[in-house]
Amino acid sequence: MEVKKLYVYGLLAALLATSAAVAQAAPAAGEGVSLRDGVVIDAARSIAYVMHPQGGIQALDLTQGTLLWRSTEGERPLVLAGDLLVAQGRPGEHGELRIVALDVRRDGIRSSEADLPMPAGVRADAVESVQQEFRVTAAPSSQGILVAWESQMRPVLSGHSAVEPDAESKAAVHGEAGGPQGTALFDPRAGRLMPLEAADTRQIAGVRAAAVVSHASPDGEERRFASADGRHVLASRFTGDGYRWTITDAVSGAVLGTVDSAVSMSPFVVAGTRLIHVAQPGYRREGTKLLDRPLRLRAVDLATGGELWTQPIRDTAFRGPFPR
Repeated sequence: MEVKKLYVYGLLAALLATSAAVAQAAPAAGEGVSLRDGVVIDAARSIAYVMHPQGGIQALDLTQGTLLWRSTEGERPLVLAGDLLVAQGRPGEHGELRIVALDVRRDGIRSSEADLPMPAGVRADAVESVQQEFRVTAAPSSQGILVAWESQMRPVLSGHSAVEPDAESKAAVHGEAGGPQGTALFDPRAGRLMPLEAADTRQIAGVRAAAVVSHASPDGEERRFASADGRHVLASRFTGDGYRWTITDAVSGAVLGTVDSAVSMSPFVVAGTRLIHVAQPGYRREGTKLLDRPLRLRAVDLATGGELWTQPIRDTAFRGPFPR
């Protein structure tokens, strides 16, 4: 897997492979799991923290999908640390990576924040642009919140000149894909953000980095995927015109329910009797109309397989238009 994809789906799992035993432990209330970029789920408290379509962060009740609160103090939820939601904020005046801690007991009021300077030419935006893709992941460790970032510059289009990086940018750590990257340690209580060397990063123990696990069944006709918190398993089988998901308890093997889907799988968690996952943007035909369906968080009743609610969430991918 290339470096870029590792950052999107969990770079910290690759940086700290020695923490695999810790990663397998199910999170407790107040820790939560990252379902995908910008979506943090606390199934124990039945709350989702997601990017609001118009900016900021919203907390959603997983039972009804209703809004609990919205905060403009942060932009991209990263990880829970007790009663603090650690998130990426709007970049600083010079493009700095701003990490904030929001108090989830007080409707997302900012508790602390700190900025991390970026190499010249890099701007820590929460959404992609025509020039750059900037990714951030975070995970709790024994010493604080470990934050990893990477910037990928997009290819220069015909008729547009590239910005030549200066010595500081060239000296930044680069991955295989050529983009600068780095790690830092954030103390959400004190609001301190300290850059780390690669060796220091590897020495930090106790990081939980959830990753989707996949393997084939003995008959080879289905794929099985672990939930983001490791508590459940999704078995996906092609039915001819779609897929049938069977959700089971990871420990007992008890079947919780089945869901029909157009896609083979989606990162998920189970909250009570509900399957929670992110549905990708696309189109749905109703009669002669073709309806645009945004990126959204979705809840499905495992007893009936029916949709309970959906809530649109901010799509950070740049989909155009491109300059000519």
